Amino acid sequence: MVAAAVALTAMLWPALIGRDILGFRDMLHNYGPMRELFWQGEISLWNDRSFGGASVLADIVQQPFYLGQIVMRAIHAPAWPGIPIRLWLHALLAMAATWRLLRRFVSPDAAALGAAAFGLCGFSIANFSNPQWACAQMWVPITLLAAELWAVEGGFARGALLAVCLPQPLLAGDPLLCGFLALASGAWAVSRRQRPGSQLAAEGAWIAAAAALIASPQIVATLRAIPSFARGAGLPRAAREQWSLHPARIAELFVPRLFGPLFSAGFWGEFTVSPPWHRNYVHSIYAGAVGPGLAGLAIWKRRRSALPWVVLGCATLALSMGGWFFHLYGLLGDWIAPLRVFRYPQRIVALFVMAWAALLALGAVEIVALPRARRLAAAAASFALGFAALAATAAFVPSRNPAAVGHSAAHLAIVAAASLGALLLPARYAATAIGLVLIADLAAANAELLGLLPHTPFRAPSAACEALDTARGQRRLRSFRVYVDQDALSANPQHDWRLERMREYNYGKRNLLELCGYRQSVALTSLDPADELRLWREVSPLRTLRVMGTRFAITAPGVTWFGGNVRYTDRTWHFIVVELPEPEPLIFRPARVEYIPPAELPAAARARPELLETAIAALDAMPQPHNPDSVSELVSSIDGGDELHFRVRQSEPGYWVVAFAFDADWAARVDGAPAPIVRSDLVRRAIWVPAGDHRVSLVHAPNLPLALFAISALLTLLLAGVAIRRLLQQSSRTPGAAI
Repeated sequence: MVAAAVALTAMLWPALIGRDILGFRDMLHNYGPMRELFWQGEISLWNDRSFGGASVLADIVQQPFYLGQIVMRAIHAPAWPGIPIRLWLHALLAMAATWRLLRRFVSPDAAALGAAAFGLCGFSIANFSNPQWACAQMWVPITLLAAELWAVEGGFARGALLAVCLPQPLLAGDPLLCGFLALASGAWAVSRRQRPGSQLAAEGAWIAAAAALIASPQIVATLRAIPSFARGAGLPRAAREQWSLHPARIAELFVPRLFGPLFSAGFWGEFTVSPPWHRNYVHSIYAGAVGPGLAGLAIWKRRRSALPWVVLGCATLALSMGGWFFHLYGLLGDWIAPLRVFRYPQRIVALFVMAWAALLALGAVEIVALPRARRLAAAAASFALGFAALAATAAFVPSRNPAAVGHSAAHLAIVAAASLGALLLPARYAATAIGLVLIADLAAANAELLGLLPHTPFRAPSAACEALDTARGQRRLRSFRVYVDQDALSANPQHDWRLERMREYNYGKRNLLELCGYRQSVALTSLDPADELRLWREVSPLRTLRVMGTRFAITAPGVTWFGGNVRYTDRTWHFIVVELPEPEPLIFRPARVEYIPPAELPAAARARPELLETAIAALDAMPQPHNPDSVSELVSSIDGGDELHFRVRQSEPGYWVVAFAFDADWAARVDGAPAPIVRSDLVRRAIWVPAGDHRVSLVHAPNLPLALFAISALLTLLLAGVAIRRLLQQSSRTPGAAI
């Protein structure tokens, strides 16, 4: 167990000390900026820098109600090394919980082997590029341990512990895993119960109620907002089944680097990847070459103990295969409406690797109990299966990379020799030795999955930020939006993924410009706004950018569809900054207003070019009097992100339009009196103001989710405190009884 923790620490060490960052997948341009902005307090409960504004509380990926996230904000932790430190702590806690759970069934050495398999397997390490899913995954063994304690030993303290654990995967950012884990925990408790079912059900009812209350702020915040987001109506099955686990990747479980280099050139597993991408979302699920032998022994020798883990493993593997396994995952979404908003079946492997780790631990007990010759035979069969799988896959895939296949075979041979040597030792040493070999095997095969990059090139602001600073001149930072044309900029990627990461950083991919204070017309969150997407698809991208107040676009040299003038050219990173012609302001008074139902606006805008401009505002409610006023004036404005205050002077009553997509938690006041906020042009909002000199204030106040969070946090701390205190008291009276 200590060796596994040391191995994980060594793998992460460059990131833990801040020398490197975790730079792969969405971490660099999405999760890193998200955490930096939130932890440093640059955005609060409303992110005005994404799209037309977005609720931080509604975005589960932001983990707004996760107490670990709140702690990082309270101490103003930097994203680097804050993110790797937090992931490291979660992984250590998960391995400790895995060890404690498995220790109830196997010896300490076997439990440590299972904990290492869970914490160091390819899936767990690859998942670090998705910090919210990684945090959620680490609650799997903790929650199952709590379910085991409650089912077998009972008592309020253990029930309280389970109530605290159950909602944590949702609060950590993965509601899909939370749901499946809750079902698995319930089934586990029923199968392991030591008291009547009626008593278990009564206790389970209050546990479920407490867990629901703890999760309620996130559930309420997201459900209130989700109708306004693109996935609110559900995703089609094809989209839900993107990133299904290809059947050929099952062999990846026990063949290291089965499809070659995970990042650089030479990868030959593109046939397993969901188009149009060229790499899998979870790069590897490798969990040790000795795995099949140990799992086989567990099923053969300890059927009763292995059965629950086999059921859990088979069920979650079938779901993670998505479209490759009779579309089971897609069918569940067809039958159960809430599941229609979730993609990426591969992430369900989080439960499978827990089951696999348990089977390895059970098998480790049995293999050292065998006579030496049979031990060697069982392990040799496992390695033979690995070589056969590698050879068969390479034989049937024309695009194989011989050098990569040779590298995998060499790794497999070294692990086979070391494992067989470990199993030659006396039984009392063999279990420890095979565990150490597994740890070395996993560390050598999976360290690459961290995607470490030197921190130094990413410390300075993006070159795109400096380019925009030059292009905007004296204009206020918050007086316009920026669009990054990623399709054009990513058309010719660098062959070296590290160089491509640097280029993406410097042209401002996804959310990176938000770090410099710029508002982006299109960003990357888990909840893309439906109205903006409708205009983009049904009217035109350029008119959508204009209606949102976009002034500058960052694109590749030679791209001309924006019109306007080139204000800056960066020859190092190959991008230009274009100023759109006649950009629209963020606050203005239209010449006139019309009532156009939202469902009809895209068609009306296609037929009438004057719509979605500043002359006419298309309201979704019957308008109040709006008289022409040639002398109206925006006197001043103060834009604080989650507050907007401006003063207007006009001779006639009428609407003032703001290019922000405020949600129901925004409230407007005119001279201190409440005023309605009316949706305008789908992605704008309008406030009616009487004639004269007036002050308009708009404030974001999500009172309901915050009130629920206060209750949730108090209940979490209360239940956790009671559980820990009572368990420690019981442990001191009867050593080992509490855990």
